[in-house]
Amino acid sequence: MNQKAWSFKAVGQDDLRYFGNNGYHDDSTSFYRYDNFVPNHKQVKKGDIVIVTDRKNILGISVIDNLSSAPYIKIRNRCPYEGCAPAKLIHRKFKKPEWRCSNGHEFDYPKVEDAPALEFKADYKKNYKPINSVSITDLISNTPRYNVQSSIQEIDFEWANHLFGGVNQLSPTEADSDDTLLNAEDQRKAVIRQIKQRRGQKAFRDSLITLATQCAVSNCAIVDILEAAHITAYKNDTHNHVSNGLLLRCDMHTLYDLDLFAIDPDSLLIYFAPQIQDKEYTRYHGKKLHVSYKVNRGALVERWKTFTEMYGNSHLIIKAI
Repeated sequence: MNQKAWSFKAVGQDDLRYFGNNGYHDDSTSFYRYDNFVPNHKQVKKGDIVIVTDRKNILGISVIDNLSSAPYIKIRNRCPYEGCAPAKLIHRKFKKPEWRCSNGHEFDYPKVEDAPALEFKADYKKNYKPINSVSITDLISNTPRYNVQSSIQEIDFEWANHLFGGVNQLSPTEADSDDTLLNAEDQRKAVIRQIKQRRGQKAFRDSLITLATQCAVSNCAIVDILEAAHITAYKNDTHNHVSNGLLLRCDMHTLYDLDLFAIDPDSLLIYFAPQIQDKEYTRYHGKKLHVSYKVNRGALVERWKTFTEMYGNSHLIIKAI
């Protein structure tokens, strides 16, 4: 993988426009936090150039000198009306009721849900340089797939590299390196620490997409947030066979890597761990996996064994929906 360049949009708590979550606690001169629900979260890596902005201005530029991750519980605000899944939630300071969703519902308080997630922290304090001479318009013109709502976007590397003052490009070996060792014997601790983009990952994902363009658990068909999950831990390219893969929505992928759900190798029924109580997930508990190809049974057995050793038979209790 080559060194890349990204823009990080840092939005303060007092500048949030939509309140589907409570935002992130960043220091624009030192570090940036995001999680696995943010598009491009798996592409950013140590050594990449970052340009930090707020909504209107470019604040500074740096190079990521450390990238860490840890599981956490993400607090999400939802419309309390049954069956409503709005694109946006708005908190109004000067009108009652204070809350309104983009589907037109108004309410005093949102429904608060806890979602297991993986939080990333990109540290870049060491090389940070403030910028005053470049505008947001300049940034947009050097962002090939600019989206005003995206927090992390890839930008033209040559432009960013020149702006920084000629950062030495990393060799493929250096860019591919990762301080986190992948330990197949303890996926729950190792895989989540660095869900990195592996060589062959794109081809692996493309192969799965040719078979089905939906999440194997939720049936979600938004291709941009579907990820290629390995049933058994990735060790080498032989593990990139489609029979060892599932196409999963990004949050489902994280839960799977955390061993918070598994698939019965005989029935192909999906079972979530007892601590998963969110209806967004429990509605799939006990439902059959959606796959049209033959999944490697040995791989499923390996994951199922890990899951049952952790939770016993408690997963077999179908949760109320």
